[in-house]
Amino acid sequence: MYNFSTGNEFSGKNVGILLEAGYEPGHGFVTFKQAVKLPGLSGKKLKGIKKAASLVRFVKQLDKVTGKEEKKPRYYSVFDINEVLERK
Repeated sequence: MYNFSTGNEFSGKNVGILLEAGYEPGHGFVTFKQAVKLPGLSGKKLKGIKKAASLVRFVKQLDKVTGKEEKKPRYYSVFDINEVLERK
């Protein structure tokens, strides 16, 4: 399971989430912003597409109160690349 635009493999909890959603290893996914950048696609063409899953990424962020760096979760939706490419 990988990001179609970047080629990066998903890891950790995200792989489990995608497996539970019924996707096979080796399947590709994109975020909405990445899908819109694909040739021949626009936001209008993607209207109504269902997300494959919500994944999580942890980013380091400075806590304003304590001044320490903490890992904060950032959630994002991914879409099945096959469904996205069908809308060209």
